[in-house]
Amino acid sequence: MALLGIILLVLGAGVGIAAFLGVRDETGTVQLQALGFSRDSQPLELVAVGAIAMLLVALGWALVAAAARRRARIRRDEREAERLADLERTAEADRVEQERRFEEASLRDEDLRSRESRLDEWAKELDAREREVARLEDAYKQRVDPSVADVVTGRAEGSVSEGTAHWAHTTPRRQNDGDPST
Repeated sequence: MALLGIILLVLGAGVGIAAFLGVRDETGTVQLQALGFSRDSQPLELVAVGAIAMLLVALGWALVAAAARRRARIRRDEREAERLADLERTAEADRVEQERRFEEASLRDEDLRSRESRLDEWAKELDAREREVARLEDAYKQRVDPSVADVVTGRAEGSVSEGTAHWAHTTPRRQNDGDPST
């Protein structure tokens, strides 16, 4: 692009010099008529007016091109700013969504912890009830002799009819629990 500009500048200067050399020896006047006006002028004056006109055209073209480049740059900057704003809005929406998910997860964790503590309390209550049932069974065994049903279910050993029935040391349920304290 720059090379083409230099070539055009050299070409324009060459044509201007050729026009100047062509009219420099002319002594007559030339009558100009344009837009309803009439004027007598020298050929050298015509060359100068033509050069000034070309200079004005070149300056005008340069100003139009600069304005077009500036508008293109502004539009490009606006598009980039809009794209960045969209990215920021998307990032903010993602951040809000992530915070909402973290809040939901913390609520679920809190709910699970409360359920776990309630289950622990229920397990403690059940253990206490089982210990009370075992204590009552032991008291019952001390007061009452085993029956046939106790021998059949495995809570007692021996024979009721022969009089050798006695209570087993542990009940089958306590053997399954594996709890040596009961």
